[in-house]
Amino acid sequence: MAFDRKKAAADAETIPIVCTLSDEQLAERQGGELARLLDRCEETTELTDGYALRFPGDAPTLGRLAQFIAEERECCAFFTFELHCEPQQGPVTLRLRGSDGVKEFVRGMLGERA
Repeated sequence: MAFDRKKAAADAETIPIVCTLSDEQLAERQGGELARLLDRCEETTELTDGYALRFPGDAPTLGRLAQFIAEERECCAFFTFELHCEPQQGPVTLRLRGSDGVKEFVRGMLGERA
């Protein structure tokens, strides 16, 4: 069965903006790997439906971003992730997007970086 982009977009509107991590797990993630990853962020751009974060294009950072996406997909099903890699090891941009409320959720994740 082929992926139906229109159906997926409609379904995304009904996914609640809720992280399934416990308070302890969330604090551990925010104070650990997420904080280290965000320390690598070179630029934050506000989008109409979320944020774009630009990172260096080195392989370790790209690997961390892929791991971040994999982990976040497990606990935050409402996110739409877009990872864009510029040619010749140029910057990598992670876009965190979604339906109404996602932008505010990401702003909370980013704190002063937003």
